[in-house]
Amino acid sequence: MNIEEFWENFTSSEKDLFQKSCRRLLKQTFIVRDRDEESKRAYYFISKNPEPFSVYLGYIGFDVLTDRENGVVMLRNCRDMGENGRLQINHVALKKMESVVLCCLWAMYADRIRAGSLSKNITVTLTDLRFELEKYKVKDQIDKSTMTAILSLFSRYQLLQVVGRIGDDDCRICLLPSMQFALDPDEFQNFVNTAEKRMQERWNETESEMDEEEQDADTDTDE
Repeated sequence: MNIEEFWENFTSSEKDLFQKSCRRLLKQTFIVRDRDEESKRAYYFISKNPEPFSVYLGYIGFDVLTDRENGVVMLRNCRDMGENGRLQINHVALKKMESVVLCCLWAMYADRIRAGSLSKNITVTLTDLRFELEKYKVKDQIDKSTMTAILSLFSRYQLLQVVGRIGDDDCRICLLPSMQFALDPDEFQNFVNTAEKRMQERWNETESEMDEEEQDADTDTDE
């Protein structure tokens, strides 16, 4: 069937929901079933009617994937199909600190799932996140306003929900099941390897500068 045939078979309310769901997918990539009632309504409509979405969005190079186990509908990019038939989800270019925070959040989500958490929505604190950031020596480079902007960005893409106000003691970050699709293990490992290499280079540079200062101090003393 072509999109016109699907469209003619929709009721007026289904046409409205189809339009809204397409716009949401194009804007935020993910729709998470258990995020709120509006998301749940869109999720079930798409999961029961995947073909018209694939046909319509296929015109602009996208397809839709439904992960029923985790309750996630996601936009994926058809043109990224490789020889193994694997499709990559839509990509967003992130700034350095946004990438670091995303990798830390992804790692915390993956760790808790591996530890046997039965909840699809994983809740962490800002302290948990800052502890993870400390591993990459960037905790002090992200102030409150920067963190607020980064978490707002990821919330917009339906990767998480911030519960409370950033900076308050009771603030929590709810990591949604869509988080696990934001990165794949290979991408994360490449990030870790690159980060560790850069940190080692900076450490070596710092040690070299300290040695030079000590040598200068010894020279001054001898004089």
